[in-house]
Amino acid sequence: MIETANQSNIRDIIQKSAEKTVLLYVFDPQDPKSQALTQTLENAVGQNNDFIMLAEADVQDPAIYSICAQVGISSLPAICVLKEGRPVDLVLSDRLANPEAVPGLIASFLPAKEKILLSEAVKLEEAGNNHEAYAKLQEAFEIAPKDTNIRFGFANIAIKTKKLEKARELLAAADPADQQSQIFKDLMAALTLAEKNLENPETKILENRHHENPDDLSIAEQLATAWSQDGKTEQALQMLLDYLKKDLNAGNIKKVYLDILSTLNGDPLQAKYRRAIYSLMY
Repeated sequence: MIETANQSNIRDIIQKSAEKTVLLYVFDPQDPKSQALTQTLENAVGQNNDFIMLAEADVQDPAIYSICAQVGISSLPAICVLKEGRPVDLVLSDRLANPEAVPGLIASFLPAKEKILLSEAVKLEEAGNNHEAYAKLQEAFEIAPKDTNIRFGFANIAIKTKKLEKARELLAAADPADQQSQIFKDLMAALTLAEKNLENPETKILENRHHENPDDLSIAEQLATAWSQDGKTEQALQMLLDYLKKDLNAGNIKKVYLDILSTLNGDPLQAKYRRAIYSLMY
């Protein structure tokens, strides 16, 4: 996010540092160095940054000049880093002299990678892209398995994508203290309900028929479709892949396989089983 800081809104901008890091960029508009650096900073931060706000401040504004005196800015251009309403760092002109170093400087103010992944997953979930959100949270959890917010977020999206065994595994391993929280209880209730809804008698009938007639491709296709709808996607794909390894053109097995893959946008299973069938085809 990029804003202009001045006497009328500087207090609001400082307050926003409670939500995200604010880079109060103080410059002299008459200085050629400042003009060039402004564009570099804007490109590095971007308009839709969830974690950093760039507040551009003209030193000739009385309120900005006063802040410079308070925090010890003696040369321009300079950046005062604000967090929780307080200055936590000063980046003076010597550190801003090399434009190529600016992107790295901005990156140093970003949160840990797992926090970024968590934020991206929340946005994807809100947009209805649950499989992509699952992939982001899986990666975040691999980095920070002890982070409760990531664990619960991962369990939540696992329930939504019907990966119920994974959700139960995540919740069972939660810290005992975290298991007393309301969010844990809500997730357990959602998981229990999801598991109950998966007790599909029609799927059970198909499973029995497949067991009795493993060479009947029509039954196998129906069972794979039912499993994918019940959240047993990997089980469905693996069964179909076993048929394809024997005969790539067996019945409609390949079509059902590809149809299931097409529903997994962003899910790690999609890449795994896409590679598997490509290796058979090519």
